[in-house]
Amino acid sequence: GTYLVKPNLFTTRTAQEGATTDLRVVKAVAEVLKEADATPVVGECPAMASYARPDVVFDGLGARGLCEMIGVKLNVLDREPPVKAENPEAEVVGEFWFPRFALDCDGIVNLPKLKTHVLTTLTCAVKNLYGLQQGGQKAHYHVVTENDPERFSRLLVDLYQTIKKQVCLTVVDAVIGMEGEGPTTGDPVDLGLIIAGDDPLAVDVVASRVIGWDPMEVGTNFIAVERGLGKSLDGIEVLGAAIEEITRTFEKPRTHQDGQPFIDIRMPIVCDGERCTGCGICSTVCPGKAIEVDGTPQFDDELCIQCFCCIELCPNGALKAVRTVDP
Repeated sequence: GTYLVKPNLFTTRTAQEGATTDLRVVKAVAEVLKEADATPVVGECPAMASYARPDVVFDGLGARGLCEMIGVKLNVLDREPPVKAENPEAEVVGEFWFPRFALDCDGIVNLPKLKTHVLTTLTCAVKNLYGLQQGGQKAHYHVVTENDPERFSRLLVDLYQTIKKQVCLTVVDAVIGMEGEGPTTGDPVDLGLIIAGDDPLAVDVVASRVIGWDPMEVGTNFIAVERGLGKSLDGIEVLGAAIEEITRTFEKPRTHQDGQPFIDIRMPIVCDGERCTGCGICSTVCPGKAIEVDGTPQFDDELCIQCFCCIELCPNGALKAVRTVDP
């Protein structure tokens, strides 16, 4: 059969920085599939596609060169025809449009990076499937949910529920993870781990424990278990190393310091003038049209929906959310 190998290649920031899936993991998974007489196709919809050609990401990270070297097709999923998939059990959005290949292939092998996230606390297996949304759809859903963290997390679980039958295997790159202000400007953590399983939610629950957290502090875990889409840690069979032997507690983002799965405070975004180059990417990707760049970005707090897309996609790591009240 033919399988979509879906890494997290949303930006040109590297695996060594803790931002994107290590291409050695992509290569290893593709080669295992080929040995099993399957046809792997590496595909992604980079978040940067909203303001730059996806080729910038694939070429910049070396993904195109890797695929050519091992004889595997690279599919720019943003250029696939969109196909509608419906979820009658959804809470927020009942239909999503996916790249045709994601639905037509024999299965998706999900290759997320283990990282913190300023909006969703964690980005791993479930959140990586959001990367199957093409072009401006990612920004659109931030607007649809008004970027309420709980509502956005419920949308992520809606999407997961819609596509999960297609996901046959998840292999997490936890070789170098990211803590703190992920998914872009956090700090790399040398974990040296691979976490794999056939159930993306179970993988996320276990990954949360590996980084020293209560899995129910992660919104998508909490919601998915609440909906009966999977089990809490007690019901998951863990093989290989014991979790307690490999736990390394990750620092949470400033947005999630109080142990709750959803944040309910507004956090102003500030710019480091020394890092900012005035490129304007933050303004281009802002779903709420809250940023104007005049030398450096100027933020309209009334229009800002707190999606933190600007922080996530700033190529210079110049933006951060500031917590103005103590947890």
